[in-house]
Amino acid sequence: MIKFALFFENKIMNRFILLLTALVLLTAGLSAQDVKFTAQATNVVEVGEQFRLVFSVNAKGTDLKLPPLTDFNILSGPSSSSSTNMQVINGQVSQSSSYSYTYILQAIKTGKFTISPATITVNGKQYKTNSLTVEVVKATGGKAQTQNQNQNTQGNKGNAATNTNIPDVKGEDLFARITVNKNSMYQGENLVAIIKVYTKVNVISFENYKFPSFKGFFSQDIEAPTQYSFQQRENVNGQIYNVCLIKKVSLYPQKSGELTIEPFELECGVRQQVRSQNRNIWDDFFGTYQNVKKKIVSPQVKINVKPLPGNAPESFSGAVGKFNMTATINTKQVKTNDGINLKITVSGTGNLKLVDTLNIKLPSDFEKYDPKISNNFKNTAEGGSGSKVFEYLIIPRHAGNFTIPPIEFTYFDLGSKQYKTILSDDFKIKVEKGSEEENVSVVSGMTKEDVKYIGSDVRFLKKNPFTLHKKGELLFGSWKFILCYLLALGLFITLYILMRERIRQNANLALVKNKRANKISKRRLKVAAQYLRQNNKTQFYNETLKALWGYMGDKLSIPVADLSRDTAASHLEKHQVETDLISKVMALIENCEYAHFAPSSEAYQMDKIYTEASNIISDLENKLR
Repeated sequence: MIKFALFFENKIMNRFILLLTALVLLTAGLSAQDVKFTAQATNVVEVGEQFRLVFSVNAKGTDLKLPPLTDFNILSGPSSSSSTNMQVINGQVSQSSSYSYTYILQAIKTGKFTISPATITVNGKQYKTNSLTVEVVKATGGKAQTQNQNQNTQGNKGNAATNTNIPDVKGEDLFARITVNKNSMYQGENLVAIIKVYTKVNVISFENYKFPSFKGFFSQDIEAPTQYSFQQRENVNGQIYNVCLIKKVSLYPQKSGELTIEPFELECGVRQQVRSQNRNIWDDFFGTYQNVKKKIVSPQVKINVKPLPGNAPESFSGAVGKFNMTATINTKQVKTNDGINLKITVSGTGNLKLVDTLNIKLPSDFEKYDPKISNNFKNTAEGGSGSKVFEYLIIPRHAGNFTIPPIEFTYFDLGSKQYKTILSDDFKIKVEKGSEEENVSVVSGMTKEDVKYIGSDVRFLKKNPFTLHKKGELLFGSWKFILCYLLALGLFITLYILMRERIRQNANLALVKNKRANKISKRRLKVAAQYLRQNNKTQFYNETLKALWGYMGDKLSIPVADLSRDTAASHLEKHQVETDLISKVMALIENCEYAHFAPSSEAYQMDKIYTEASNIISDLENKLR
């Protein structure tokens, strides 16, 4: 009994020690994080407009000191908030905290103003934010519309009533631009093109993209937004526009002369307020809205590309930018037929990805393999930045003392507008006679990949047993031939009957679509579930809408050109679907379309919409059998 009590006591003590150790490790993991203190504010405002100045820090701090804000009126603040997030991934515990201090400011005069860094003390150490620049322009009367660009439009979301007028979307209220950081450059020099959409109206959807082909350029995306949103503001000719970044591309012209960047085309869905001729007092509170389509086309951009100077050295292979080059070998003393590793590293900024050949001269007694190339760079606004490594395997075939001449790398320097050549040191190689005979001939200018195995003089003897057939014996006319013929004929007749029935069924296209409607919608919802797990909002709502509209179009035999909410609702009524279910379908489609382009998905949770879509399609399938 005593031994059992001692065993039980020891077991409890061991568990307590393990728990205490886990808590210590947890605390240590949570306490380690770098302090980041940042400031955020709108970059462009109008005179008299109110905006937020937010200071954020990822640790609890004290003694927050503001910079002088004499160019603005401080209306309120600070209002503070905090949040904490803890994660455990593969046994590693991480914690992130966020504390924010918000001030409401008001612009009082035009100009560009700099907000100096603020300071805060965290664990006895002082930290500073970044500085901000706020541009204030004259008030134009469109401030309220601009501020509410990404907010939910209140009122009815249906079709316009009779005696109404929908104002046209003007070109100065919604347009697209392709901006470049330079219009004149050298061939191979980096050019950054940015595609943006500017708006002063309520854009709710993007459709039918047509991006430029960038003919004559080698292009690479620098920034590809996962979802489009109007979260930036810019001043264009004294007017404030909400701006959506569509794409940022790094371009390298591949030929000289005048190159053209083709226009960017896009169809936007715009929510416009309907103006009623029979206006009453309630129109000031509850407006009627309708969605209209507006196609926008950006102007084309002309680029003047200058040719590179004609005095290029032999070692120039097209590199343009600013580069360094180093060359090393792994050994200076080898035996014949042993390998030498020649490693050349090119680093810097420019068209690094297009550098794929180097001018390497070797003694005629050396054999060179094609290089192994390793890339370690990223695309930036200045071009490809990083390094590129070429690893050559070199094999000496004869003994003796040899010298590998200096490796040459030439590039066109954009700063000095001249060619620059970088030379490595030469390499002295001592090759001793190996155990193998030196009877290998080396042909200058050929690599290992140029040599292929042709065959051998002696073929292998066949050892497996084989069957002899009597000379003159034929398969044609034998019972085996007749049996095979009858089987083939029977199989052909069976396939012919089955294919005729299949063709007859497929001829009725509406019937085929009706049968496959549920299967196709489930497949699209399965894809939407994948985007739901990835938290990819844009693609999730896109696939969900395709599932709903595709199901109703196929199931109700509605052509794509006629597919709308009204036609779908009328067809559902003809099939005696309950009014409540029809209302649910229309509401879900409307919620998806709005949440697809809303700045956040708090109003309609993605998982809730996914569940509703699955349930509604199942209910419709039961009603439309």
